[in-house]
Amino acid sequence: MADSKPAAYTAPALVASTSDPVRANAKLISLLALGHFVVDLNQGSLPALLPFLKAAHQLSYAAVATIVLAANVASSLVQPVFGYFADQSARRWMLPTSVLLTGAGFALMGLAPGYGTLVALVLLMGFGVAAYHPEGYKTATSVAGERKATALSWFSLGGNVGVALGPPVITALVTAVGLAGSLGLLVPTLIVSALLLAVLPSFAESAAPRAAAAAAARGANMPGAMALLILVVTIRSCGSSGRCCSSSSARARSGPSPPDHSPTAGARAHSPSGPCWPRCRSARSSSW
Repeated sequence: MADSKPAAYTAPALVASTSDPVRANAKLISLLALGHFVVDLNQGSLPALLPFLKAAHQLSYAAVATIVLAANVASSLVQPVFGYFADQSARRWMLPTSVLLTGAGFALMGLAPGYGTLVALVLLMGFGVAAYHPEGYKTATSVAGERKATALSWFSLGGNVGVALGPPVITALVTAVGLAGSLGLLVPTLIVSALLLAVLPSFAESAAPRAAAAAAARGANMPGAMALLILVVTIRSCGSSGRCCSSSSARARSGPSPPDHSPTAGARAHSPSGPCWPRCRSARSSSW
């Protein structure tokens, strides 16, 4: 009699979806990148608007530096708080709300009647910026499928393009219609806020099938690695700011330029000195 072999037994998969590849939702990722673009478009416009605000409100360099401090505290130092709450539970409603807060805070700066109102609007804009980034990155990851790095790179690209286009856009608006030109940035703000609000149910539906896979693949916290990453980013930012400020200080020490009588001299006299203008301006005031 032939030897009988035991039949092979394959246990059924308890969670079949965890092994199936999940496709990225390109539409939702594009909308998130567009929201990032609008948020950073407003944020990136602030340095270019400061010279016009300084002239209109007769502000001192210390007052301008305070505006920059308020913007950085509200948009950067508060961001980990929003990140903590984003980790506790999904708050997708923060996506359209934060875009709206950022755009409204910046757009109304051109109509601010006084310095106190101006600082309050800067804080409002900063809180909007701080609220969007953690929830935006978390949502982009949840709809990215297995292409998380690609999705986050597109998400980051939206913000970088916004920062780059902010100064020329706001300069053109203010030069054309005055400080009230800041209201022009309400147009993309309202459009993108409405689009994000309309797709909120899609974010929830797209993220639901990934919940089991995310729980199974949850990694361990690495405080040391995170601290090293923060240090590298800080050094990079300091180096970037230092190059700008060093070149600006060198120009200040070289003495005043000869008078310029060209037709565009007045426009150049009131234009910002570059993306680091607010950070460098107070440091150069003693030389001037």
